[in-house]
Amino acid sequence: MDYGRERDLALDWMSEAAEILRPYIGSAQRRTDATRTKAAGDVVTEADHAISDMLIRRIASNFPRDAICSEEGSQHDDPSRRRRWIIDPIDGTRSFIAGKPGYSVMLALAIEGTPVLGFVYDPVEEETWWAAEGHGVWRDEQRVMRHSRAPKLFWSPWAPRETGQAIARALGVEEIIEIESFGMRAAAMARDGAGVCASRPGAPHIWDTAAGWVITREIGARVTGYDGSPLEFPHHPTMHADGYVATLGVDHDRARTLMREMLPPQREASQK
Repeated sequence: MDYGRERDLALDWMSEAAEILRPYIGSAQRRTDATRTKAAGDVVTEADHAISDMLIRRIASNFPRDAICSEEGSQHDDPSRRRRWIIDPIDGTRSFIAGKPGYSVMLALAIEGTPVLGFVYDPVEEETWWAAEGHGVWRDEQRVMRHSRAPKLFWSPWAPRETGQAIARALGVEEIIEIESFGMRAAAMARDGAGVCASRPGAPHIWDTAAGWVITREIGARVTGYDGSPLEFPHHPTMHADGYVATLGVDHDRARTLMREMLPPQREASQK
């Protein structure tokens, strides 16, 4: 199916998100002044709310019948709707606050529970990675062709480095790249044509994965939970209870087994 109108509007919205972010990127004080901790221990900033509010307004205006799910909350969400937009206004908020790369703005459109469009805006490189079902992966206006670089382990900068090193050795992966955002990890896998990444057991939420899931699928990666089950995007709960493992050019079953054995569950860890 052609989602040309949705794609064009979403790309415009990513440009609007870039304008919202620009003053924060240039000011460490502004990034931290309006930061607070949410109930789950995650952090949220003024920029998160500004981007979420903008995207909700734009979607509701252009697609009033669609449901809208946002990490920061949305009065437009409705589990009975066939079409559902999924928003993560800043994925990798801790990296954003610290002024480090590896965060992104993410938006996805799911049809009957399956993401079919995904957008990941990288504010550091000022580019949008996006994918549409059956139409491949794009970097702004350029189609991304699959390469065959050596696979890397894309690892959270907030996760134990020694655990990542042990997993990489067991998989025969030589390089570890620290990236907090799931969307940016998906973009890196699309760029390299290879790689592996995962969440801890009991996480993440659907807004962390929906946009990147379309990109990884379109580049040919395999994405499942730790138990090998397909990733689902339900309304309730919003969390992927069986975790998240994505591989391209790496033994997927071996990777998910190692991740399950070596990553602590959510209640014992602070990383994705």
